[in-house]
Amino acid sequence: MNSKLITVIVPCYNIEKYIERCIESIEMQTYKNIEIIAVDDCSKDNTFEILKECKEKYSNLQIYQNNKNSGAAYSRNFAIQKSKGEYIGFVDSDDYITEDYYEKLMQKITDENADVAVADIEIVYENNKHPSILVKPCKDETKMSFINNGLAASPCNKLIKKELLVLYPFLEGKINEDVASILPVLVKANKIVYVEKIKYSYIQRENSVQNSEVTLKRLEMFDAIDMCFKRIQKEENYEEYKEAILYQQVLLMYMAVIPKQKERAKRKEILQNFMEKQEKYNLYKNKYIKEFIDEQPQKERKYYKKMAMCLKNKQSDLANNIIEKKEMNNNIKEKIKDIIRIIIKRTVIKRNITIQDLEKKAKKQSKKQQGKVKISVVIPNYNYENFLIPRIYSILYQTEKIYEIIILDDNSKDNSRELIDTIVDRLKPYIKIQKIYNKENSGCAFKQWKKGFEIAKGDYVWIAEADDCCQKTLLRNIIKPIKENKDIYISYADTAFINAWDKIILPTIKPEIDIRKTGHWDSNFVDNGLEEIENYTFLNCIIANVSSCLIKKENYDDIFEKIIEYKQAGDWLFYINVMKKGKIAFCNKPLNYYRLHGNNVTSVTKKQKHFDEIVKIHEEVRNIIKMTDWHENEINKRYDFLKRVWELEEKNNEEN
Repeated sequence: MNSKLITVIVPCYNIEKYIERCIESIEMQTYKNIEIIAVDDCSKDNTFEILKECKEKYSNLQIYQNNKNSGAAYSRNFAIQKSKGEYIGFVDSDDYITEDYYEKLMQKITDENADVAVADIEIVYENNKHPSILVKPCKDETKMSFINNGLAASPCNKLIKKELLVLYPFLEGKINEDVASILPVLVKANKIVYVEKIKYSYIQRENSVQNSEVTLKRLEMFDAIDMCFKRIQKEENYEEYKEAILYQQVLLMYMAVIPKQKERAKRKEILQNFMEKQEKYNLYKNKYIKEFIDEQPQKERKYYKKMAMCLKNKQSDLANNIIEKKEMNNNIKEKIKDIIRIIIKRTVIKRNITIQDLEKKAKKQSKKQQGKVKISVVIPNYNYENFLIPRIYSILYQTEKIYEIIILDDNSKDNSRELIDTIVDRLKPYIKIQKIYNKENSGCAFKQWKKGFEIAKGDYVWIAEADDCCQKTLLRNIIKPIKENKDIYISYADTAFINAWDKIILPTIKPEIDIRKTGHWDSNFVDNGLEEIENYTFLNCIIANVSSCLIKKENYDDIFEKIIEYKQAGDWLFYINVMKKGKIAFCNKPLNYYRLHGNNVTSVTKKQKHFDEIVKIHEEVRNIIKMTDWHENEINKRYDFLKRVWELEEKNNEEN
């Protein structure tokens, strides 16, 4: 299969932050018969210097630099002329691909003798400001489905036969250069195939062209459309393709992109020009308008019907007024939402919950279908009577199915047991729930953890501390990577801190765990556990609270024997020993709430004991990974910092 050469083209401009990751993702492909052509468009940063460094590492990388800044279309056309591959792929220089991306695309092309193979696009927002979105390029594998799709014009999620691509060069000097090239390729192709379970990761940056301010330049789409239609007008089913392309590339720009221009005068100018340019295409009669309007929420349909009517009579001023009115209404709604958010921030937990409320949630839980991953929830409790009901409510409220709940009471002195008895009796008819009572207080939280793992029958254990709480989507988010990878031993979420009155006092734990400011926790990840220890967890505990974790069910008796003697940092040692067995996943959302009680000032004596435990843990870590000089230097810097902020040096000097 590797006999066919693939050329991967990477146009580059001012992309020093991302270019190396991009090139490496292509170099790491399981399909090896690849040449890479990177064309720098006279970048003003260090992009070309980084490309030179990459070329020294990779023999199949060719790099070029344009004589003057000429745009992505020119760079792509230039690279196509230089290419030797039978098939051509494109990767934008801030994006990246999965390691089997081109292997799977070429396999499907070879198996089905196709001209073009198409993959999913994952939209990844920079700095993880929004969750990633996976977008599919077709509803079915008909040619019309590939063309009548928002991803149709993208060259990046495709592998294309070169002999097709050279027929339709990219339109130089325009921002919609791919419309005039890729759409004709799809129309001309004898066969197009779709490949599942691989994805092209498309990074959405705030300063990218696609996210820049809406200006008259966006109307260059009409130039691209005109060229596209000239290239396909003799093809069979031309009129049908034309309708779909106008809908996807022009109508949706009118309905969804132009309204993003917030300045009324600028928007008016854009609408006036748009109305003139669209007239020859009679957009109002486009057969897809009704389908689009029907797909909108009920409250939005009236707005889009009015916008469609404006096309009929070229009413740019009226369209501008309609957009402005909608924007004003949205602003009012946002202000109301802001007020609601402020109110919600005051308390993150629903209060005044009753046993009846727990019963209702238990009934709903009983109706959920058990997924492939069974979750055992272990609730260790000691004198947390006041928090038990809201805690169990937050567990039952989860959008994922709970396999079982195990409540462990460590000989509480308040009325916890009477309450637990009632809760278990009332919920037993609906869910699998049990209570385990210690006759004497164990004096150690880790003994309760150990007992929980011994009793649990699920695939993963969630140790949900009785006084903590969480959002209803915690399990959904941390179980997601586990469903895709059963080698994950710990999957956890970001944690916020709350006080005894449910008020958030720390919105995220990330700055506290990322003490070297690496940015590692700024996005979701799945990493090899040993690598995570080598790079991060060797230095400090990176999991703030066990309630934020799903931990794979295994026999950890040997680990618990080690940590039972620890009073302050035993959880860190536990996580390290579990992590080394497989992989670890992180969700970059503060979905877990860790409760702090009263005055958490710790005495110097306790701080010294905590420090001593940290030193012991580093000795354990030295038996797990090979410590380098860099590791030891980082550890010593950490010791110096802790001694200073905990005032341990002063204490030691006084004793001396």
